[in-house]
Amino acid sequence: MEYIFIAREGDKAAVVEYKERFDKKTSQELIDDYNKQAKLGIVGVHQQALCLIGMAYSFKKRFADSPIYLTDGTVLGMKGIIRLNGEKFEYV
Repeated sequence: MEYIFIAREGDKAAVVEYKERFDKKTSQELIDDYNKQAKLGIVGVHQQALCLIGMAYSFKKRFADSPIYLTDGTVLGMKGIIRLNGEKFEYV
């Protein structure tokens, strides 16, 4: 599941806001939020893309990796369902 992301004015502030919100969650809550999005799939709504980008930054900060990718700054995607395994996450 992928989405072609086209940046708009004001996106950076929204992404920072989402990242800060996700940074406050526990690792399990962050993974639960991600899995809800992964089960839903990318529906093509720009706001969902901003949320996923903010979530990806939070994953990278916490785990040094993310199940969300943004290739060449335009192709946004998710790699599948994950679960917490100690201090890391793993794909199911």
